[in-house]
Amino acid sequence: MDRLMRRGYSLIELLVAILVVAVGVLGVAGLQLASARNARTALETTLAVMLAEDMADRIQANTAGTYTTGPGTPPPAFVDCLARDCDAAELAAFDLAVWKCSLGRWHAESSCAAIRATGLLGDPREQPGLPGGDGGVDSAGDGAFSVTVTWQGHEPRELVIRGGRG
Repeated sequence: MDRLMRRGYSLIELLVAILVVAVGVLGVAGLQLASARNARTALETTLAVMLAEDMADRIQANTAGTYTTGPGTPPPAFVDCLARDCDAAELAAFDLAVWKCSLGRWHAESSCAAIRATGLLGDPREQPGLPGGDGGVDSAGDGAFSVTVTWQGHEPRELVIRGGRG
């Protein structure tokens, strides 16, 4: 083989090696992206579970209160039950307002601004809740209830927990 042919083969080998390395780097980048997406989904799901369990605990602590709200329903007017004594209905409204404002969708509502003014909730830029986060509570007359948290991850997500009073 003459010298010119060997140089041609060396160039082809080099181009193939660069192609193989490029495909490998793209594969690693894809894995990194998938890992970041899965980590974000896990974080959102964990936050949804914490928020749903928080509402379930509030319902079980206030057995005389009526907790019913649906996704898409804004938080009720804020009554500051930390500053004064509240009856069961006012405490239920307080719990629902704080919970709805924690979810993420209702940050701009006036009741959420009133809650932030008390220091119960942080700045939405620091504690944004879930992306598009909302929730609902269904209470049955027999003490059973379900808490639903919805949010927009890579796709619409929903978490439902069920419980009972007392």
